[in-house]
Amino acid sequence: DEFLESGQLLPENLEEAANEVGQKLTVRRHEKFDHSYLFISAFVDDHIKFHAKRLRKAQGMHIASVTSIGDDASETAGKPITCKAAVARAPKQPLTLET
Repeated sequence: DEFLESGQLLPENLEEAANEVGQKLTVRRHEKFDHSYLFISAFVDDHIKFHAKRLRKAQGMHIASVTSIGDDASETAGKPITCKAAVARAPKQPLTLET
């Protein structure tokens, strides 16, 4: 991964910071996957399900299910993607929906 090798990605810093504050963290490293669209598209379903589960629990939300985005990424390949995310800007702060 060119970003990892050039020092632009520093997962060890994230791991260290999480450890310092007692934050549970899972960093997934997969051989032959770089930090590219293909990596992200291969694991985005797991990522969305992970956060949806925690948001439902934390907010008491009723979300029937999280559906798969599918394997065909051709519609978005090479294009910007606009997403919404529930964000907490500090510990114990309420979540806000941001684009």
